[in-house]
Amino acid sequence: MAFCSQMGARERWDPGFGVAFKWDISLLDGYRHEFLRDPLREIPGVLDRHQFDVIWVSGCTDLWAWRLFAATWRRQRPVLLFGDSHLLDRKPWARRLLKRCLYGTLFPRLAGALYVGQANRRFFESYGIRRDRLFPAPHCVNNDFFRSRAEALRGQGDQLRERFGLPLVGAVVLFCGKLIPKKQPLALLEAYWRVRQDVSCSLLFAGEGELRGEIERRVQGAGIPDVRISGFLNQTEIPLAYAVADMLVLPSAWDETWGLVINEAMNFGLPIIATDKVGASYDLVQDGENGYVVAARDVAALTTRLGELIRDEPKRRAMGARSAELIKAWNYDAFIEGLLAGCRAVV
Repeated sequence: MAFCSQMGARERWDPGFGVAFKWDISLLDGYRHEFLRDPLREIPGVLDRHQFDVIWVSGCTDLWAWRLFAATWRRQRPVLLFGDSHLLDRKPWARRLLKRCLYGTLFPRLAGALYVGQANRRFFESYGIRRDRLFPAPHCVNNDFFRSRAEALRGQGDQLRERFGLPLVGAVVLFCGKLIPKKQPLALLEAYWRVRQDVSCSLLFAGEGELRGEIERRVQGAGIPDVRISGFLNQTEIPLAYAVADMLVLPSAWDETWGLVINEAMNFGLPIIATDKVGASYDLVQDGENGYVVAARDVAALTTRLGELIRDEPKRRAMGARSAELIKAWNYDAFIEGLLAGCRAVV
């Protein structure tokens, strides 16, 4: 596999989290790979050196991707595009026109595309990829890792609550991600405060970002009890947050192409509340079965659903069990099966 960037493989500053970090699990073990220092110049040589049967391209927004498309067409190699974009957000008209011109020209020339979910599939179809050229490659996480951590942490609820500074009673609401405007942590805080005035519960923000200061100011100013911010948690630490939680809420309002925290939380048997702007909500959140889908920016609806889960422990447990069952099918084997089906179809 040839990478055009070392992002994720080395320590870097993340403007969303507002911290410098390196993932504490290996991203490079188990397969051959190389990093291209000058992708625009080196891509043709990589294609000639390895004589690939199929070119799998992740994303099409970077200049190197278009360089790769041009090089593969000259060499008459089939290209499979992998991405997770959707049409859930209303973009400015000029941007929509530009994408229509670019993608409308590019996508019909592709051999096929790998789609991560239903919203992503509709995106590819809208730009001209035929249905028989679309192959499911579901967005997934290492289910075995998260399930093993869930089992290892089972029964440690009180210790984990103490670790995060949470009270020992009441449901724990979890937000996991960057504390940035598009993810709407302040909307969740408002919904939580409305519910908290009537019933005992707590809220854990597992993340870091530019809105941390505003969250802390609102908590202090309004006297909102039992709200904690853990700061950034790396991959080996984030299971602790899932294990202490009773539900996960992802209230994003825009640009949430998927939301892998939903996959992770479902492996811990958590019910999910997500908005209709979250890509994963169209596949992983079965409304009324393992959680709820609410309209983005609708704090009243979020408050209602949050209150239902906080007040009803049997419902939380039933929905959580359903989450654990649903996520079993969203695994690496399913992704590999879709990738191989795509390769066989285009070669």
